[in-house]
Amino acid sequence: MGLSLKEQISDFIRSLPNVKQKHDSMSEEAYFYGLRNFAHFHGLQHIDIRLSKPQQEEALRTHMAIEHRYAPQAGWISCKIESEDHVANTKRLIKQAYDTCVFLKTLHRPAN
Repeated sequence: MGLSLKEQISDFIRSLPNVKQKHDSMSEEAYFYGLRNFAHFHGLQHIDIRLSKPQQEEALRTHMAIEHRYAPQAGWISCKIESEDHVANTKRLIKQAYDTCVFLKTLHRPAN
């Protein structure tokens, strides 16, 4: 038997370099790059992802995501995971969120 849709996404996130899975106040399965929570699950079919504002606007405009219920002002969006197509779209959004984390950390790295 293959991986569930949620397991496919969890495995993808864990494959990204320097990502840590932690429990936090938002979810028992939250993913961090450094101190930044960029994705966390709520149950088996719902994940929240933190994007930059332009990425968030594009994800909402193209219907790849729905508006986050509590913190859209911080770039959060929500995705329902109900099909293989949803998995592919969600992975794309997670990769965008991850790349933003890497970029932001590089910006704030002290010069040697």
